Amino acid sequence: MADKVLLVDDEENVLHGYHRVLRKQFPLEVAMGGLQAIQAMEQHGPFAVIVADMRMPGMTGLDVLREAAQLTPDTTRIMLTGNLDQKTAMDAVNQGQVFRFLTKPCSPETLAEVIQAGMKQHRLVVAEKELLEQTLMGSLQVLTDLLSNLDPESFGRGRMLRDRAVILARALRFEPEWDLETASLLLPIGRIALPPEFLAKVKSSASLDLRERSLLDRVPETGAQLLQNIPRLGPVAQIVRYHAKGYDGSGYPMDDVRGEDLPLGARILKVLNDFTTLELKRKSRKVALEEMALHAAHYDGRVLEALYAQFGTPAAAIPSPAEHSCPVAELREGMVLARNIHTRGGRPVLMAGLKLGAAHLLLLGDLVDILDLQEPVHVILD
Repeated sequence: MADKVLLVDDEENVLHGYHRVLRKQFPLEVAMGGLQAIQAMEQHGPFAVIVADMRMPGMTGLDVLREAAQLTPDTTRIMLTGNLDQKTAMDAVNQGQVFRFLTKPCSPETLAEVIQAGMKQHRLVVAEKELLEQTLMGSLQVLTDLLSNLDPESFGRGRMLRDRAVILARALRFEPEWDLETASLLLPIGRIALPPEFLAKVKSSASLDLRERSLLDRVPETGAQLLQNIPRLGPVAQIVRYHAKGYDGSGYPMDDVRGEDLPLGARILKVLNDFTTLELKRKSRKVALEEMALHAAHYDGRVLEALYAQFGTPAAAIPSPAEHSCPVAELREGMVLARNIHTRGGRPVLMAGLKLGAAHLLLLGDLVDILDLQEPVHVILD
């Protein structure tokens, strides 16, 4: 965001006076009244600082600052007022999130000092936001790399779930799409806490005793606990926590949350996860859909209807993307595995559906000779 300043007043001579004195210190724009201010924000924004007079006909300064808080939350908002009563102050703080108040008449020197402070506040907010974004993205990268290396089969399925979740979210007009995509990829993250020998037993589809089944049932809760302390991943953690919970209250966790009280993202992933599991197990999309219809009480009816609308065609009727084969040495970031990568002894290394990143290429480069990987590798160019 450029360090631009917007001055809003309904008195033309006041605006011209401030503009004449302050234009050499700041990149300055002026707006006569609230409507011009909104147009300026939409057409010439975002602004680092907005200064608005409280008492203007039509849209008040509070209306302008409230709109600014919605359009550009990082903008520092300053109010000019000739009569700062308690209610005006409370409304400005609570609704307009005002940084400073200035009483009229206000000298250009005082206004310049406050704008300078507003600039500094804006830069601090933006810097903190950028740091938080970098921390978040770095944490997600570590988690996805860890999951793809420790449990590549689950991670490959997560990528398939993410792509399908985007389709279903748009059909249902589910707006926090990023939360749903992230939850799809990290759905099995709780598995990293499982002992390796137990995880191998789960993958082999061996029968589990009651203690082992209980351990597996707690994976969503374990995953949610891993995620909930990472900044901005609270909603993602809730989706992961409840994605195995039935709309009718069946499943885990065993609490009283059910129906519409379940996060919509969790209801979407409950449907998609069960659908994907059944499709892979039965090797038929049509059979998977028919089997889910027999247990419709487990699912949000609206989400289930969206699934039928978007994925009601048997898988065989959907053309498969063209595959390409190449040796490990020629793999590049962005390629998607069309088939599992195995050792020559049959041990799975990375699973179909995985989009290759830098960490995967490094891993394969290290393992190609150690584990004698099967070549060529079959990929889809993404």
